[in-house]
Amino acid sequence: MNKKLRKVLFVTGAAVLIVFAILYLPFTQRRLTRILTVEEELLFAEAIVVLGGGLESDGSPKVSTLERIDYGIHLFEVGFGNYLILSGGAKANDQVEADEMYKVALDKGISPEAVLRETKSQNTYENVLHTKRLLSQHSIKGKVILVTSPYHMQRAVSCFKKQGVEVLPAPVNNSEIYAYGFYQNLRNLRLLMHEFLALVYFRYAGWI
Repeated sequence: MNKKLRKVLFVTGAAVLIVFAILYLPFTQRRLTRILTVEEELLFAEAIVVLGGGLESDGSPKVSTLERIDYGIHLFEVGFGNYLILSGGAKANDQVEADEMYKVALDKGISPEAVLRETKSQNTYENVLHTKRLLSQHSIKGKVILVTSPYHMQRAVSCFKKQGVEVLPAPVNNSEIYAYGFYQNLRNLRLLMHEFLALVYFRYAGWI
């Protein structure tokens, strides 16, 4: 390996490490999260829509799914909506995302009659399409409250707006993205980078 090539590799490696170190910092992650978060004053809406965040390999809800359904249930219990719409068709170990959220809601005392499930969607764009159809089927009109993780909110809101559905964004206020630690910072970094890349892809696809 010649001297020039070694220098190029060294500089490239150093640059990558510096960028990683900056992105790993809680301060940077807070700033990036603020860029991705959309929030408005909440008002009563007929429905509270909760977007799933995936399932673990054993079929149990991932942390992002649990924080979203917990916050959606909280908003429902304090009177912000008449219906709780659970959207998510991801599957793992014969379990379906929306069904797992439904179980959590029932365990916390939510009436089955107040819960609607959307079990077909495989991504945020499909969340919107199938939820919009569900709203129409149940004659739910006007704005809906949209619950998802803070880092996911900008993409979710943009998808709903693209499909003509007005939402009141309600990002989870105690999301894991606000927790920090050695491993959590690595997870936060992955979540944030995935979201920025997804925004680019969704815009390219014409979904937002």
